[in-house]
Amino acid sequence: MALVTTSQKEEVSVASTSTSVEEAMETEEGSSQTGASAERQNPKHRLVHLDLKGAPPKLSYLAQVIPLFKKFGATGLLVEYEDMFPYNGELRDLAAAHAYSQEEIQQLQELAKEHDMLYVPLVQTFGHFEFVLKHDTFRHLREVDMYPMALCPSNTESIVVVKKMIDQLMAAHPDVRYLHIGADEVFHLALCKTCKLRLAEQTWTDRQLFLDHIMTVLSYIKVMYPNVKAIMWDDMLRETSMTHLQAYGIGEMVEPMVWCYLPRLSGTFLTVSFEDLWKKYAAVFKSAWIGTAFKGATGSSQYIVPINYHLQNHMAWLAQLDNIPSSLTVQGWALTGWSRYDHYATHCELLPAAIPCLALCLQTVVHGGFTEDCDFHRKVSEELGFSQTLQVQLVPKSVCAVSSQHQCVSAVMMHNQIKTIAREGTFPGAKLFQGVHVLVNLDADYIEFLNGDSRYTGWMTDYHVRKNFTNPCHLEFIIHMASRLQEEFTKLHREMDRTLSEMYDPSTVEEWLVVHFKSPIDKLSEILGTAKTQIERYSSRTTCSS
Repeated sequence: MALVTTSQKEEVSVASTSTSVEEAMETEEGSSQTGASAERQNPKHRLVHLDLKGAPPKLSYLAQVIPLFKKFGATGLLVEYEDMFPYNGELRDLAAAHAYSQEEIQQLQELAKEHDMLYVPLVQTFGHFEFVLKHDTFRHLREVDMYPMALCPSNTESIVVVKKMIDQLMAAHPDVRYLHIGADEVFHLALCKTCKLRLAEQTWTDRQLFLDHIMTVLSYIKVMYPNVKAIMWDDMLRETSMTHLQAYGIGEMVEPMVWCYLPRLSGTFLTVSFEDLWKKYAAVFKSAWIGTAFKGATGSSQYIVPINYHLQNHMAWLAQLDNIPSSLTVQGWALTGWSRYDHYATHCELLPAAIPCLALCLQTVVHGGFTEDCDFHRKVSEELGFSQTLQVQLVPKSVCAVSSQHQCVSAVMMHNQIKTIAREGTFPGAKLFQGVHVLVNLDADYIEFLNGDSRYTGWMTDYHVRKNFTNPCHLEFIIHMASRLQEEFTKLHREMDRTLSEMYDPSTVEEWLVVHFKSPIDKLSEILGTAKTQIERYSSRTTCSS
């Protein structure tokens, strides 16, 4: 998945709607759009993406939130398994130790069916192949030996492995109508000697090499699973010529999912303008999908969801719908919720922390727009257990400090709003949602202590400690502050351990806690140890008020 940050604010105007969320949960007739416009604004499908390569939830948690997805307007699931699929036989090494069982895969499909939701599994077939190529057994299939991201399309064993993966996935999903084949971000293409020789012999471009591999995959699906329609991410097609796309006949084989997760869509398609992109896609394909994001698009280690950023992304896409040629049918939306940027990255926002954002984004798509005073904003907030409407522009100061794309409110107002949020919410996973809001405040206090507090930065530098040139009056204050922070981090660590364990397997819980708590707790312990050692040097102590 590719994610780009921007400071630009989407300048689209959308109409407010007075339709209640209860009506929206039952019907789409509440949309303010009419006629052909309504059909464009409300395509048939709204898929919620489950990115299981990071923090895969327990089935017991998914059983609680899938009905909520449906309630707020979702019509299906896009399930990206990666190593959470229980591969077996020659592919058994691909399955993680905590992978879902075949029974759990069946239960997940039954959950979707019970709520009349489309189920679209996703299997990687070219790029983002780290979970396969990291294994020594499959290392020889890498395009670049050092990098585990992309298959070599010229190695005849590559397509054999891909076909086996497809077969195992389809055996576990015999009733699906769609299969997503990934195929995005093939960063290493036509780089090995075999591929370069092949390009020279065929007088191909690297994009033709890409198309050749993808068409082999698509042809296999069409022959073996004729009732299944393939979907793929579109980014590798954007700079591929219309001539090549038409020559390979890819338009008859797959539906592209055109994705962009920014609050402003212009200028995000490399050298390709939207006008040219739609013209090309309309000439090649009969149908396409839209890919937005409700989480996992604002930073590889982000853990709190900037709701307004994602609402702007969806409103930008709503504005873009009218620019799509009528000959290109928009099948639906996929609201992506990325859990990791790739197989090796740390977690970004967890699903429970993003439920409010997802609910508002779904309703925004259903109704064709969003304003802060629209009726469904209030209704969604009430449904999720908040006493006031959710503050969609709320961005913590620790996030603002490192991310320029967010519009920040005043620090005092923000601090108070986050404290309020941290006490509210009754939806499944609300405790985790609350916990990350407590953590973001605590992180902000910790960063301020390390970098902004004049006592620590002014009287306890490495130089002062090395020279034993410290003032116990200020050391006492540093010890007081560091002790308070350490106690709060330790307390929250215990609470988050319990909360996470209700929804996630032990390996996910361990990773999340280590990433977010170990460094500050260890650093504070180090500061306390050093400060106390310095104070012990003095035979008599003085007390200085802060």
